[in-house]
Amino acid sequence: MTRPELARRQQHVLRALLAGEVPDGFDPRSATLTTRVLVTKRRSEATDAFPLLRTVPDFAARFGAWSAQHPRRGCADDDVVDFLADDTGELPEPLASIRTIEQVYRGSRSFARDRRPGQARWVIALRGRVWHLGPRS
Repeated sequence: MTRPELARRQQHVLRALLAGEVPDGFDPRSATLTTRVLVTKRRSEATDAFPLLRTVPDFAARFGAWSAQHPRRGCADDDVVDFLADDTGELPEPLASIRTIEQVYRGSRSFARDRRPGQARWVIALRGRVWHLGPRS
């Protein structure tokens, strides 16, 4: 087996486990335990990268459900931003502001108010660019 083939197989197994599925040849009980460990590790890395996530109501359940549908595409910081942009539940400040600003950058919103402490700006998407309007910090 070549390295690229092995990498593809490992990626397939990892995606299946993170989605809560049992890959071929795996014991279902062991696969379930491995899934829980992997999701907990990913969630722990996200909260280490951005400790305010610990204040999110039902964060463990929400992040677990989100991570089952979204394979990791980079580092823990990417997971945090992706989770905030995709999650529709209640978020405390400044996480709610970060979510709306990220949605402007992703094109799912045309503007947002930055309500983070010390920030008093509007973030506006116009003609493929994003502008920050307000006092400079």
